[in-house]
Amino acid sequence: MKKILIVTPDIEGPIRNGGIGTAFTSLAINMAKSGFDIEVLYTCGDYSESADRDMAHWISVYEEHGVKLTVLPMLTDVNIDAPYFRRKSYTVYHWLKDSSRVRYDVVISCEWQADLYYTLLAKEQGLFFSDTKFIINTHSSTLWADEGNYQLPYDQNHMELYFMEQKVVEMADEVISPSQYLLDWMRDKKWALPAESHVILNCEPFSINSVNDSAIPKPPKKMAEGIELVFFGRLETRKGLDIFLRALHNLKNDELAKISAVTFMGKGVVSEGFNSIEHIRTKTDSLTLNVNIITDYDRTQADTYIARDNVLVVIPSLVENSPYTVYESLIGGINFIASSVGGIKELIPAEQHSKIIFEPTPSSLYQKITFRIDNLQVKTQLVQNVEAIEATWVEKFKESFEPCRVNNDENQEPLVSVCLVHHDRSHLLQQAIASLKAQTYSNFEVILVDDGSVKEESRQYLDLLHKDFADKGWKIIKSSNNYLGAARNLAARSASGEYLVFMDDDNVAKPHELETFVRAAINSGSDLLTTPSDLIYGDEFPSPFRKMKDCWLPLGADLNVASFANCFGDANAMIRKSVFESVGGFTEDYGIGHEDWELFCRVALAGHKIQLIPEALFWYRVANTGMLISGNKGRNNFRSYRPFMSPDNRIQYTMGLIPSYIEKINRLERDLAFYRSNPATEIGVLNEKIDYLISQQRDGWAHDRFNVLFAAVNKKGILYRFSRKLVNTLRGK
Repeated sequence: MKKILIVTPDIEGPIRNGGIGTAFTSLAINMAKSGFDIEVLYTCGDYSESADRDMAHWISVYEEHGVKLTVLPMLTDVNIDAPYFRRKSYTVYHWLKDSSRVRYDVVISCEWQADLYYTLLAKEQGLFFSDTKFIINTHSSTLWADEGNYQLPYDQNHMELYFMEQKVVEMADEVISPSQYLLDWMRDKKWALPAESHVILNCEPFSINSVNDSAIPKPPKKMAEGIELVFFGRLETRKGLDIFLRALHNLKNDELAKISAVTFMGKGVVSEGFNSIEHIRTKTDSLTLNVNIITDYDRTQADTYIARDNVLVVIPSLVENSPYTVYESLIGGINFIASSVGGIKELIPAEQHSKIIFEPTPSSLYQKITFRIDNLQVKTQLVQNVEAIEATWVEKFKESFEPCRVNNDENQEPLVSVCLVHHDRSHLLQQAIASLKAQTYSNFEVILVDDGSVKEESRQYLDLLHKDFADKGWKIIKSSNNYLGAARNLAARSASGEYLVFMDDDNVAKPHELETFVRAAINSGSDLLTTPSDLIYGDEFPSPFRKMKDCWLPLGADLNVASFANCFGDANAMIRKSVFESVGGFTEDYGIGHEDWELFCRVALAGHKIQLIPEALFWYRVANTGMLISGNKGRNNFRSYRPFMSPDNRIQYTMGLIPSYIEKINRLERDLAFYRSNPATEIGVLNEKIDYLISQQRDGWAHDRFNVLFAAVNKKGILYRFSRKLVNTLRGK
């Protein structure tokens, strides 16, 4: 019996209603009935939209249907410095590679929220999971949804998801979409889909909730005659809310007389400057119709409601993949009309299109509504038999899988040159060298560049190293103080290796660092590899078996984020020497940091492959002094942005953050004005907002400005002076 794991942030029960949850609940239960060993990993912890039922209840319910529901436990013994979706994906990775966990034959997940991002990196690099097949069942990426809502990226999390979700699709062993439309959309966006990418419709929906008739309100008697129009879907722009509202205003009096009420059924949306409930009430205030808004139904309650007589369901989406609203209407004999977008037409037999499908415009929708209120009953059916769909999924999971061939050839051990830079920290340099001597990989050399040390103990220690280095064929190069970029370039020019690993004297390599770098490079074909940083403090010399406590977890090579935040990782990275030379190495600006960030951007902009290894391969020392702390932040940021000043840059979304953050600043200014006039009001709420903005822009262009605003809030006596300074700064005064 094959063991199948479904990894999802959305599952029916804890989540009240949602297409992804419906799809994976149905898949899990149908496949369990077919004899597979099914486990669902719910990745949102104890988050639940069913307040009266805890997770233990849902675990029991799924168990009754032969499905093991597991809640992803958060990592409690490691402090991960990263935004939410990175941390969650990394937690999934650690959960999956737990040595005590059973092996899964197939792991299937969606692209949304990129739960498998770090897991799939590890597989592509030949580190873990070679015997497991990973399938991405596409439903709706964040970029796709934002485009449908005409929404610019609202924050850094949004932009990171654009990148992570694309990568999980590209790194999957197989991609399955319920519509050809979504596969075509991805290809139009230049996503490199795997060869095994095809369409399989979602399984027939299966509800784990029992129908509670008492929870479904009966329409009042005055609605007994006429047809009730039901907008069915999330109450947002992408689902056609505004088109529907405008179409309602096109209805003439004689047409309105045939309609008993208008109901809006779906989850409400509250975002910056928009509240869907208030929006609906404002736009329908002048209508001479009964208007209902229902936002709290689960799928079972919603299906029961729309199945009543004299109901016409309206699905006017602007973008859509393969919506269950249409699917369920087709198999349930529901009277409905739907827009022609996305994968909707793929669900409906062509001969039924003329009576059901309309173009996503108010006028076309109005015409279809008026036609159907006079011709309510239309025979419908799904384009494919639900039993045939289930059989296709069964055959898919029965397929044999050829495990990835991980390259562990002992003869393929390229020479690695460790470029180690030192300046007057001989007590830490000893730790760095000791860690290199403990490496599990043998084919490497060390080029130590002393960047103008002046302390006597530094000179004595370097003299002491000469014989040991000479015996190993390693090199020591002494130079004047030229700063990190120049020192690293000097080491690279003296290197003989195919790959270069850059290391500072205060870093400590983990024993498997070089071996893992080489293995990941050979299996993934990457030209540059970075790694998370395992943090140590002070002069600590960590044991090789020390468990990670604090970790800086980078994202990877996303050029959109890289233009304002270092998403790559630390300079302690490995790069192919030929690539390093082709981009000209490090720039050699004296006294300015971010030389590693700048190099990584230039490598990425040149089109070379960069990946993050999802294992911390070294210890990064956190100190109270250092170049970045003492340096000029503005100049550092200029240096890291400099690669994007080329006319050939490929930034697509970053500029969308500018109006977003300006709007946030404007809102904070209004809040400041309110708090000045209401001194008794709790100012902590505003502090939290500013703290959130600071966390989003750590090390980015807006960081200093938000810190000024934060300081103003915490010094109420000079609140006005600081806020005006911020305003004038932003306006260029």
